[in-house]
Amino acid sequence: MTAVTVFCGASPGRGPGHLRTAAELGRALAGAGLRLVYGGARTGLMGAVADGALTAGGAVTGVVPHLMLPYEITHTGLTDLVVVGDMHERKARMAAEGDAFVALPGGLGTAEELLEVLSWAQLQIHRKPCLLLDPSGFYRPLLSFLEHARDEGFLHPGDLERIVVCASVEEVVARLTQTREAPARAAASVRVPRGRVAFLFSAAGSQQPGMGRELYGSSPVFADALDEVCALLDPYVDVPLREVMFAEAGTPTAALLDRIAFGYPAIFALQIAQYRLLESQGVRPDVLFGYSAGQMAAAHTAGVLSVPDACRAVGTLARLAGALPKTGCMAAVEASPEELSPGPGAVLAAVNGPRSVVVSGDRAAVRRICAEWAARGRRTQVLRLDVAPHSPHFDALLDDYRRALGPLDLRAPRLPLLSDTTAEPVGAEAATPEFWVRAIREPIHFADAAGRLHRDGVTVCVELGPGDVLTGMLEGCLPDGARRPLALAVARNWKAPREGADVA
Repeated sequence: MTAVTVFCGASPGRGPGHLRTAAELGRALAGAGLRLVYGGARTGLMGAVADGALTAGGAVTGVVPHLMLPYEITHTGLTDLVVVGDMHERKARMAAEGDAFVALPGGLGTAEELLEVLSWAQLQIHRKPCLLLDPSGFYRPLLSFLEHARDEGFLHPGDLERIVVCASVEEVVARLTQTREAPARAAASVRVPRGRVAFLFSAAGSQQPGMGRELYGSSPVFADALDEVCALLDPYVDVPLREVMFAEAGTPTAALLDRIAFGYPAIFALQIAQYRLLESQGVRPDVLFGYSAGQMAAAHTAGVLSVPDACRAVGTLARLAGALPKTGCMAAVEASPEELSPGPGAVLAAVNGPRSVVVSGDRAAVRRICAEWAARGRRTQVLRLDVAPHSPHFDALLDDYRRALGPLDLRAPRLPLLSDTTAEPVGAEAATPEFWVRAIREPIHFADAAGRLHRDGVTVCVELGPGDVLTGMLEGCLPDGARRPLALAVARNWKAPREGADVA
């Protein structure tokens, strides 16, 4: 950590201690070697925190919009001055410059920025520590409102817990420097309420550059499991799998994730490592569900296959699918299964909700469907896949996949496992290759599976995978008035921790 963004107002307020606290914070940040990023004014609390840092020999970056450039408003003694177009750009630049946020009592402007910090966390734009320097309880009413918003379901679980109230400048600096100096730690435990818990394993198309990199650096349990699975899958890919998973966005290596030959094994490896992390923290599933490519990770978790056998199945399918002609694709369409008729070259591959389906097949046919429904004002999205699962495009590999599954030690599940194609519990048929062959060809019925989980009394759904795709679709599948389950996602709620982080 090298820079801290401080939110505070240009007004000094009425409390005599506000200016003293601001100046003390500026001096303390400079003493800790942390660059101050703030709003650029020379008056009020802004000026006090900047003057405190500058007099102590610290570096200070001010971010000001054009309208604040006159001398009487903008501080003239700053280390750096960044001039931006307007107030919105100012906030975005301040957020990007700092490695953590600190808020001083500063009136409505600071409250607005605090709410933006929460919005950034929800949108996964910034998930940085946010510390409130609040020795007098100034923020207590706002925090009560936010707690109410969380309890009503308007905040993601864990987002509010990123805001830590500090009673003194010393506590702020201690937390900031601990975050900077501490070695990598095990991922923070997540408190999962008592109830019936379902693990949901997402599919190919949810892959993200850098997926798993943060947890790999913070959790030895996750890292060991990922290394184990990647070593078993590397013989099936041309580039080491972990290297592809951790590649920076926009690089040619990261782009490999959008090829089924890499995306499918990468998601499987991530999900197994995530499961081991949950297991180490005592989070146990009562029922398992794997969506399309996520079914093999769910099957391993249920006891159907060992890790080596599951890796053989995943690696073989990825290699077979990767060798198919690149003439197919899939797309999500905002339409009901009753009103959408795919036509020649495409099939209905999944029903994800009352007005949410996936089509799969010839690229030209899928894009034609997207154009038709977009013209009606409906949302469409071509998925990041270079093949067309759950369509006739996969017929060419079914026999080879069946033969590859033959020698594996397939068993009936030990834990309840829900089929993604029938939405029914899986039994002894899981021990046959034919069951898994049909699963990659038949359409998925997620909406029915979500309804089944609701009827079976599931109260907590935890998504394993690179994002929160499945948990995001759950609510649309529930009957009117039904109590929605608590939706958690490992990628969102089990982030690499900072000191004191505890996500509920």
